[in-house]
Amino acid sequence: MNKIEKLIKGFQLLLKQPSLINLIINQNENWEKLTPINYKKGFGQVSLEQLFPDFDGKLDTVAFLDGGSLITDLLLLKNACKQFDECKYFEIGTWRGESIINLVDVANDLNTLDLDIKDYQTYDFTETYAKAHGFFIKNNAKIKQHLGDSTKFNFAGLNKKFDVIFIDGNHHFDFVVSDTKNVFEHLIHENTIIIWHDYAYSPERIRFEILNAILSGVPKQFHENLYHVENTMCAIYIPKQFDTNLLKVYDNPKRIFSIEAKIKAEQ
Repeated sequence: MNKIEKLIKGFQLLLKQPSLINLIINQNENWEKLTPINYKKGFGQVSLEQLFPDFDGKLDTVAFLDGGSLITDLLLLKNACKQFDECKYFEIGTWRGESIINLVDVANDLNTLDLDIKDYQTYDFTETYAKAHGFFIKNNAKIKQHLGDSTKFNFAGLNKKFDVIFIDGNHHFDFVVSDTKNVFEHLIHENTIIIWHDYAYSPERIRFEILNAILSGVPKQFHENLYHVENTMCAIYIPKQFDTNLLKVYDNPKRIFSIEAKIKAEQ
């Protein structure tokens, strides 16, 4: 198929299914072009041991399934919570509950916000997809499950400030901007740590739609405290200053991790 034939075929597909235009608009390369020049290589990188010199941890629940987090992402959350006595934790986006279930031993006040069943219907998600949410935290009395669309949720009504906040809901630009603005307006105190999942597709490939959403949602005076955490898919806001480096793709590993795993049980 030559270029003209591909062009004609493309127009035919768009006429049949106009929503396909979103695939073009949301290509990572297009978002990269919209990125401010001083962020073309992403946020400055910090290492896990820079953030938390005593970084370590054990995870009791890892599914190794699609849509989840890297082991380093989960340990980032866990070590962030360990910085606070009786940590108050809030997350947007539960999925199977893999992130929050690993924090039950390091956080005292655990909160998660995810769509209610009627919201899944609004966004035309399948019933199977909807039922997969919250798998690991069903009937867990230590975890407060708030239900609702985060773009409509009354964050001010929580009347509480949190120590660690994880933003991992809908990953399209407008939603990340909305979640980020609500968090900064209603939920943080002067030492709050905020972590965004899927800032990167992998530890070495930035997701520029999320980067731009973070920049749009975070007040400008806090931009200097935004970082990409090395070896993770996460960006972090932390009210501290660190020496940083820029992402260098295919760079040699700066650190090596030791991991031990076993199968606990079949569900």
